[in-house]
Amino acid sequence: MDVVTKLTDAYWLSARDPEYGPERTGPVSNNEVAYFRCAFALSEPAALLLSVSAHSRYRLWVNGEAVLSGPCKGDRWRHYYETVDVSRYLTVGDNVIAVKVVAYGPYESQPPGWGGPFSVTANAAGPCLIASGKCLAVDGRVLADVATGKPGDGWLVCNDEAVGWEAYGPTHFMGAMERVDGTKLPRDWNRAVRPGGDWRAPHRRWQADGRPYGIIPPFPLSERPIPLLYEIERSFVRDIVSARSDAEPISFGPDGRAAQPAEIPPRSRRAVILDAGELTTGYMRVDVEGGRGSRVRILYAESFSSRREDGFPVKGKRDDAERFDLIGQEDVYLPSGGRDTYEPFWFRTFRFVRIEVETGEEPLLLHPPLYRETGYPLEATSAADSSASWIKPLWEVSLRTLQRCMHETYEDCPYYEQLQYAMDTRLQILFTYSASADTRLALRAIDDYAASLLPEGILQARFPCEESQVIPTFSLHWILMIDDYYWQTGDTGVIRRYRSTIDAVLDWFDRKIGPSGLVERLGYWEFIDWVEEWEALNGAPTATLSGPSAIHNLVYAYTLRTAAGLSRLAAREETACEYEKRAADILAAVHAHCWSEAEGLYREGPGLAQFSQHAQVWAVLAGLAEGEQGRLLMERMLERDDLLRCSYAMSYYLFRALEKCGLYHETERLWEPWKELLTLNLTTWPEDPFMQRSDCHGWGALPLYEFTRCLLGVHADLPGWKAIRIAPNCLSLDDMEGQAATPSGTVRVGWSREASGLAVFGESPEGIPLRVVLPDGSTHSFPDGGRFNLLSEARN
Repeated sequence: MDVVTKLTDAYWLSARDPEYGPERTGPVSNNEVAYFRCAFALSEPAALLLSVSAHSRYRLWVNGEAVLSGPCKGDRWRHYYETVDVSRYLTVGDNVIAVKVVAYGPYESQPPGWGGPFSVTANAAGPCLIASGKCLAVDGRVLADVATGKPGDGWLVCNDEAVGWEAYGPTHFMGAMERVDGTKLPRDWNRAVRPGGDWRAPHRRWQADGRPYGIIPPFPLSERPIPLLYEIERSFVRDIVSARSDAEPISFGPDGRAAQPAEIPPRSRRAVILDAGELTTGYMRVDVEGGRGSRVRILYAESFSSRREDGFPVKGKRDDAERFDLIGQEDVYLPSGGRDTYEPFWFRTFRFVRIEVETGEEPLLLHPPLYRETGYPLEATSAADSSASWIKPLWEVSLRTLQRCMHETYEDCPYYEQLQYAMDTRLQILFTYSASADTRLALRAIDDYAASLLPEGILQARFPCEESQVIPTFSLHWILMIDDYYWQTGDTGVIRRYRSTIDAVLDWFDRKIGPSGLVERLGYWEFIDWVEEWEALNGAPTATLSGPSAIHNLVYAYTLRTAAGLSRLAAREETACEYEKRAADILAAVHAHCWSEAEGLYREGPGLAQFSQHAQVWAVLAGLAEGEQGRLLMERMLERDDLLRCSYAMSYYLFRALEKCGLYHETERLWEPWKELLTLNLTTWPEDPFMQRSDCHGWGALPLYEFTRCLLGVHADLPGWKAIRIAPNCLSLDDMEGQAATPSGTVRVGWSREASGLAVFGESPEGIPLRVVLPDGSTHSFPDGGRFNLLSEARN
């Protein structure tokens, strides 16, 4: 390989014995855990930039301090490594670098849910580690070299016998939960110079860089493309006493951090329910003393709930401990009898945690539990507020929802799957642009989906993922991501980089055109939206049972027109014209076969007497119904209460269609579902309005976009925000104030209704041309940006 990494002087180390190693064939059917450590002495203060990776995942400590988890999720062709400055953890004297490595069994080798998270690539190599770095004195002298695989490198390994695994069906995408026997753990392995356990030299395997004859190595290393996740220690905000619990309660009071440990007598069963105050993601930490022979069960839940016969939860107010129970996944820890700290290897998602202790013959001391919150380090500098009481709560819940769905990738839901789905991700990227100027995770997502291309020319619906899945229209949303990225950054390089993949996807759809001139029989999972009437088809339109779906064709036509614009930016005029011709043909066929003159609406499919908001929305967005025709179509749609309705997944597109037709004021009534959810004491938005499996799903964070782009009215007037336009939509609000992050700088906007009209004021980045379009239709130009203070006669 031509790639040179920061690990070039290192070798991969294997935790398996040599006789078990390279000659062994056949699949690994279980997860494996190993502990690697390197002890060294420093005679003076030193600096260390450490590069590290592992298979499948690792958690790194330096002198007992948790540093980070990794590697960043990759795929067969990209195995990432991290480089981190660990100088602040070093000390003069003895030092220990310690790495816990979990190798998940290959997906095919065991039932779903018994291995690792679906989003983590695994193979049969078992636990492997690679690291490199030199401890440097102030004058540049090398005091210690911690690269793996060098003679006398000091690295040792101990194979684990303490950790077992058990699947939890509802969250099987997340892999198995832990069952840990503390009596079998190597004592003080991550901090002591002479720890407990059976330590030996690991087996040296592959060199980091360089393979002859173009051979791709088992782990093709690439540097992590995104920032490290943050970790912040948090305490729980309160205990909850549930009358439905049959265990005697423990309480740490309202301030758990200041509480005293709880002593649990022998042969007893006690439990505590802890509330984090909001749904979060983090590493739970439980400290215990004594209690050999005890069992500690740690259950994680998004809310209090009960269970339907089909397995889906029934929920009311999310903190209602009187009517509902805590149901969820759990880890189990068996104390050693000494002073133990248990922290699960993978972060957990929870608002509520139930810790149940069942003691044996010895008492156990349970210290107030803590957790280390983790997530992508999003710097959300946008904000929105109003005297209307619903604006700020919707903004805060939306921002939290987005943040909880951002880790090493975007995620559909942090509790159930932690998988990056293309349609969901496109919306989350737009919401990220609304909250922050950060584009790094967005670009990473674009790269991920391009890497998922299948030989037939379609992308996988979720990636990275051990289990391949195709939802055809999700590939179209990936193309829309590229257009969004161009408008956010002005970068045409990404368009040129992926033009062949765009062509492949659109040609795949072109091959699906049937006798009617419409794409049909797409196969795989023809999902569009979680609509109750489509529940039996798992969100696929009824039309797909008999032939073409109007919605599929309209999304395809919309994407063709978008791709035509991208092709022109890549200097491919002929391709642009071809895509425009294809789009026009599809739109003509949709109108010919799906338009109902009697209803004044588009059917779900040819000859099908079913109508949805979705078809009308996409007819407007795709340009089939434009101008006055589009406005009348949207008005007819809103007048009808018998149409299949857009859920959270499609609300963004519903809002865009109304905006395009000059009917944005009609969106005010559409906020009612979000407002109603607040009464249920939710702290993040659920997945859909009727099943509500997950309490946190990124596509619900729509207020982040609408409040900045539409109510405050901050838009890019040129790609890359080289010019800015402010055009507020006031609805029936009396006032609005906030700011929007852009790559060109922060835009501040406020407006309020005065006796003389609508006052619009604010400030935009200096040197960036600005246009302010007032509700009365007047336009005011500020060639160099800066402050503005205007009055609109209209009072919409």
